[in-house]
Amino acid sequence: MANEFARNITDATYSTTFTLPASASASTQQSSGFDLGADTYKPENLEMELSVPALSSTIVPDTRTVTYIIESSTTSNFAAISQTIYTGTFTGASSAGVGAQVIRVRIPSNCARYVRSKVTFGASTTDGSALSATSRLLF
Repeated sequence: MANEFARNITDATYSTTFTLPASASASTQQSSGFDLGADTYKPENLEMELSVPALSSTIVPDTRTVTYIIESSTTSNFAAISQTIYTGTFTGASSAGVGAQVIRVRIPSNCARYVRSKVTFGASTTDGSALSATSRLLF
């Protein structure tokens, strides 16, 4: 659920674009991580948004999947994931692929210092590297 108190203010420092996976199957691409700072608790009006364009049936054929993830870590290299804030799997259907998605989640008050978005293509999907996803923080 979107935060009813969010003002939807963006800061270019907290917005990044990344290409979608290029491998033929079981491939992952992720955004660079955002540093939320070393404070113990995060403010209530902080949200993360992942925007992914529509994926054609060539990229995600019927019954094949793509997964969108928003996760946090205590380290900037994401060596260990401390919390998965959002995960959603979408399946290609009716020869239409997967529709465009805009996913917004509230950052938990106990969220780890670093957050990022990730897109994972399942088996038997094809090259999506011509497309880009956008990840940003909203204040």
